[in-house]
Amino acid sequence: MQIDTRLQEGIDAHRSGNLEGALAAYKDVLTENPDHADGLHFLGLLHFEAGKADNAVILIRKSLEQNSKNAAAYNNLGNILKISGQSDQALEAYVRAVELEPRHEDAWKNISLMLEGADNNEDLLPILKEVVRLDPDNPNAWHNYGLSLMLAGEKDEAAEALERCLEFGSDVWSDPVWHARVLCALGRQERAVSHLESVVAANPDNKVAQYQLAAVRGDALDQAPEDYVKEHFDSFSESFDDVLRNLGYRAPELVADKVVALAKQDNKVFQDVVDLGCGTGLCGPLIREHCDKLTGIDLSPGMLKKANALNAYDFLLEVELVEFLNSDLPTRFDLAVCVDTLCYLGDLGPFMKALSGALKPGGLLIASVEHLADTSGPDYRVDPTGRYAHSPEYLKRSAEAAGLSYTKEEPVVLRRELGKDVHGLIFHLQKPDALTS
Repeated sequence: MQIDTRLQEGIDAHRSGNLEGALAAYKDVLTENPDHADGLHFLGLLHFEAGKADNAVILIRKSLEQNSKNAAAYNNLGNILKISGQSDQALEAYVRAVELEPRHEDAWKNISLMLEGADNNEDLLPILKEVVRLDPDNPNAWHNYGLSLMLAGEKDEAAEALERCLEFGSDVWSDPVWHARVLCALGRQERAVSHLESVVAANPDNKVAQYQLAAVRGDALDQAPEDYVKEHFDSFSESFDDVLRNLGYRAPELVADKVVALAKQDNKVFQDVVDLGCGTGLCGPLIREHCDKLTGIDLSPGMLKKANALNAYDFLLEVELVEFLNSDLPTRFDLAVCVDTLCYLGDLGPFMKALSGALKPGGLLIASVEHLADTSGPDYRVDPTGRYAHSPEYLKRSAEAAGLSYTKEEPVVLRRELGKDVHGLIFHLQKPDALTS
């Protein structure tokens, strides 16, 4: 038997979806040579596709014992470890992949997704420093080196590394505004503004860059433009859940916990429920059993596609939330949840008025916002990330102006971002019951 020919037959069968044919070929290869590195690697991938992640890890690690210079195998091992919840080991595997192959794009992307949630940044920092020394023209290496420096508290060095990223040009990056947002957080606002101005000049139709530039400059803005929100979330809908997971994102669970507690307290199922800005559906499955009918709305078709795959919603609609609440609705709602959607609205007056009309008498809103603790300034403020924070006094005042009762608030940590806690509020509003209003 020509072992390489038989391996290729297995790979071809694997790619075409003929898993039985692939399994037979890989077994033939390993019968001939039990230590065949590629045979072990591809058999491991086959085991993973069959739902046997533990077997896959064992086989790929054994493959790497035979060929320790296989960057693709390290990247695949990292993917399996990440999905299995072994984040630190996954990150180590990705870093090993780029040590072996400094331009391994997939491994660098995986490192970027995971780095903020890593517990072993101190070990990774010197490795990333060495990578940029050996390959100084590698934009992905500078990006992750800058992020690692920032998480280590080395702000000046991080800013220098991230400014270096800008020298490669905006065409290199899938998100050409990310570095500008981070440079603002590191005190390099002038450099961020000049970069965003160049991005807008080169592409005047880039709504994301236009809005980001306005936010970084501190322009007076009442809300994020609709086309910005749609384009921004569509652009990373595929990686959205992984990004938030690595940030320790808790808002959906925090809001859902309040819904579940109310349902159990009153021994009830909410008849008509709407998830305002449902995104990929992080909240819907957590409250589904307490809802008779659950509707999700969002501006991003990419996000809605992922939410639809969860089978948690009865209806999903691509629409802006105030427009939806003001529309000719087939029903009013007993409950609305709104998880980190109001951070793209500054002026909440139109939202509150529309919400009041869309709730049934006695209907509730449970929502999260970023907390603006400084009460000496404006009621709301947009920061360089493009998100708004609101003061609790403003939430109460704007709700009451729309005829809603501001019944409860709780300070929370929504997530960690750029190495810092992002503080927020979970608040409750209620439309007065017709009998008591």
